[in-house]
Amino acid sequence: MADYEALKTRVGDLAGRAWDVPAIEARFKKLGAEGIPRKAFGRDGILAQKQQILDRVQRRGEEYEYLSHN
Repeated sequence: MADYEALKTRVGDLAGRAWDVPAIEARFKKLGAEGIPRKAFGRDGILAQKQQILDRVQRRGEEYEYLSHN
């Protein structure tokens, strides 16, 4: 079951965020032109940086959603 209060709080946080639109657009266009960049991390490197990687993926997803509304 979804935690609606947590979802409402998260939506409020995202709505109030100051978005750096030019930087997001630049990354979005580069991603569209060049695709997903390949990075070679070893298993230990990924595990050591797991939370930072997941946080970055979440943040980028939110930025691209904001930009594309899709």
